[in-house]
Amino acid sequence: MSQFHVETDQLRGYAGLLERNAGHLSAIEGHARTAGGDTSGFTGLLELLVPVVDGAVALYAQALEFGHDRMVGLQHSLEGAADAYDKADATGAARIGGVETVRSIPTVGGR
Repeated sequence: MSQFHVETDQLRGYAGLLERNAGHLSAIEGHARTAGGDTSGFTGLLELLVPVVDGAVALYAQALEFGHDRMVGLQHSLEGAADAYDKADATGAARIGGVETVRSIPTVGGR
């Protein structure tokens, strides 16, 4: 069986990084929806492009929203994994402590 060591603080740190990046995606999405699709200056023949611009902005915003949702999902998964590793370590430490307690109980014959 291979041995490995998990740094749960590193997992939580990466989860925090994902949370911040997801926040940036939300900010970019908001800017794309409010300012990125501004067609107020389109006049004449350019007015024909308004639906195209609106569609492109909506598609771009949906892609950013999808990326945000995926990052948040990964963040929650990493936090859950870190919690599970910590719980497993605590359980293992408690079991080892229980064995040490049993070893110190006097037995017949002094062993």
